Amino acid sequence: MAYNTKYILNYCNRYGDKLSIELQVDGYVGEAFIIVNNEDYLQDDRGRFVTVNVDGSYDPERDKNKIEGSSNPFSLTYRNDRSEKGGAIRATSATMEFFEDMLFNIDDLATSDETELRCIFKYNDAIEWIGFVTPDFFTVAIESNPVISLTASDRIGILKDVDYPVTTNMTETVSELAIIIKCLYETGLDLNINIICDMSCDQFASADLNPLAASFVNEWRTVTDIEKGDLEKCYNILRSIMDQYNCLLTQKNGEWWIVNKYNQEQGYGKLWKYTYDGTFISSSIVTFGETYFSEINTGGERTIIPAGAKNTYLQNNGSDLIYPYNSQLKVVDNKLPYWKLFLNTLTNDIAYEYESNGEIKDTYSASIPAVRTWLQEIDTLTNTLYEDLEFRIPFTVDDIDYPILESDKFPIPTLDKRKTSFKVKVNAVGKPESSLMVGIYIEFNDNPSQPDYAVYSPETNPNKGSFTGNNYFFFTRKDGVDTLDKNRAYPLTFGNKYNNKNIAVEESFELNVTAANGIDQNYDLSKAKMFVKVFCTSIFKNSKHNFNNEITRLDSYVKSLSIQFVNDDQTPKGVVYQTMLQGRFTKPTDRRNLMWGDYQTFGQNGYFYKYREDSLSIIYNQAGQMTKDWYTPWDNSRQPLLLHSLRQLTKTYARAHDELRIGFDLKRIDPFSHFAIRCVSEQYIQVDEGNDYLQDNQTRYITANIGKYLNNKRFILVEGTIDYLRSSFSGVLAEIVNTDKETTEYIYSYFEDSNIK
Repeated sequence: MAYNTKYILNYCNRYGDKLSIELQVDGYVGEAFIIVNNEDYLQDDRGRFVTVNVDGSYDPERDKNKIEGSSNPFSLTYRNDRSEKGGAIRATSATMEFFEDMLFNIDDLATSDETELRCIFKYNDAIEWIGFVTPDFFTVAIESNPVISLTASDRIGILKDVDYPVTTNMTETVSELAIIIKCLYETGLDLNINIICDMSCDQFASADLNPLAASFVNEWRTVTDIEKGDLEKCYNILRSIMDQYNCLLTQKNGEWWIVNKYNQEQGYGKLWKYTYDGTFISSSIVTFGETYFSEINTGGERTIIPAGAKNTYLQNNGSDLIYPYNSQLKVVDNKLPYWKLFLNTLTNDIAYEYESNGEIKDTYSASIPAVRTWLQEIDTLTNTLYEDLEFRIPFTVDDIDYPILESDKFPIPTLDKRKTSFKVKVNAVGKPESSLMVGIYIEFNDNPSQPDYAVYSPETNPNKGSFTGNNYFFFTRKDGVDTLDKNRAYPLTFGNKYNNKNIAVEESFELNVTAANGIDQNYDLSKAKMFVKVFCTSIFKNSKHNFNNEITRLDSYVKSLSIQFVNDDQTPKGVVYQTMLQGRFTKPTDRRNLMWGDYQTFGQNGYFYKYREDSLSIIYNQAGQMTKDWYTPWDNSRQPLLLHSLRQLTKTYARAHDELRIGFDLKRIDPFSHFAIRCVSEQYIQVDEGNDYLQDNQTRYITANIGKYLNNKRFILVEGTIDYLRSSFSGVLAEIVNTDKETTEYIYSYFEDSNIK
């Protein structure tokens, strides 16, 4: 479908500039009233006019309906997420008023779809703003010649209730620009994206790169609960990224703009332009103009905002990853992401009772969401026990028992590269006394051309036909991992909790594993990978003891399989970046909570503890290398990104500054402009040292207009409303402050919020 203009209002502002409001409807192709009896129009049984499409196509000249505006046809409001100039998101909304008539009425506008009606506002035929008309806020007075009031917005605010969109498999390497694009797409507006952020990093392939496009992060950081699959809200993600780069997100001229606030205050920067889906368009150097006004017609309130005594950036490391990815076995597009499927099927019909030979006798339907599917083994084969042994639980898999499920490889978190601890959890359903065979493998890549492999195994006591309880990693060859020639696996045995070997049992298995290099072993776990395999369910048949000879088939069901690496008590929750002004200052700025930042390895003026190298909060370059050495045109020192952003914030709040709540008339408002108050006074013109002043032929003193800026101050827009008909603005401006003040900088770890100074 496409948006086409159904209603249009053309008018001018006080300066004669052309303005227009177009109300567009999704899928609109024109309509006409049906005339009956030469002068009456056809109506339905409720008195509504019946319309018909003319030819099935949209004709702009024919199908646009002119409407009449009231005395307040269009006003645009900018609303900051923070009340002061340090905001990260500046949402926009519009209010409109039109006279109701037969063509344009509240019944015709009625809809429950928040994106069906789109508003385009144009200034001199160029798009000034785009938004969606909010169906909840249609109002009309019950009177003659009534006025319809409409409200439209850019829908940034609704992102507070929208989960981050998972349209494909989550990935470890996604650019922050791609995340921004996904979030903004949820507004329903397909707008170009403009980025001005003069920050760079030595780890980038080139210094001439847009930092948001060149920085890559782990998309799993957007998941708030990895086991449940709960996702962060799009608004919180956008706000975090904006704060991360000290940027502001808003709409201007019908496009999204992301502007570094220090760039704005300096008055220039490099612009990177993209389409709504991230296709690069162009780059150029731009400057922010200055806007002057001399008369204040409303408000006129001046407030002194105190200096920011303490400024805090809080980088939260996020949840620890649970491996393998998609441990809950969620199905996407009839596939199981991050897993290889072999001899198995996906089902919600779970075995309730088995026949004595292992065939399924009865099933039940699992009460679970449609995206969660159990994994069912099929064509399961059984192992045969050697006649001279007494094992009733298997610990190897034969070459005929190929895996039914295999995970993608994943890293092994370790703080010292020599040891690791993890917890294995498996939820499954199976036949009592049968064993689900799970292989937990480590691939050591110290020698990438010929890696070593080890598989987690139970230690056996052959003489007694039992396990000792001492588990270990059994080293094997690569071909042993692939061919499974009597390869080891760990048996997870279903108990007989109902004293009936034919009643299926649901089990939650747990293994706690701690492993480290042995004597004369020097494997580097930071280079190693882990993966798991699930094999066919096994049960031993022993003809000598007439044990399980009737079994011909076994089916079991796996709901989830997860490995969670265990941290010690010294693993922090995140990293705190802080600046404090020297002197007697008390008012802190708002704390910024960040989802991503550089992997920090040292502290400054505070205690620092190392954290996991697989932390979801780490920024990488496109090649997968951690970023660390950032710089800007105004600060060439190599520092972490968040410290540069924090320094910029600190400078803008380094001393008390003016905040003006005022209104003034102006032909056009640029939301990124520098505003200055121009005062004009008259002065006599001195002509000599004898205090003689210039006079005309009638002995009247001749004066000259002397113009200046009030105290040479410049201001930036915080929030406010523009009335385009009257060319007037009312709102809040904040003084630009760029002061190098003596500060103390801190970088330290925190375990609880109470640790933050």
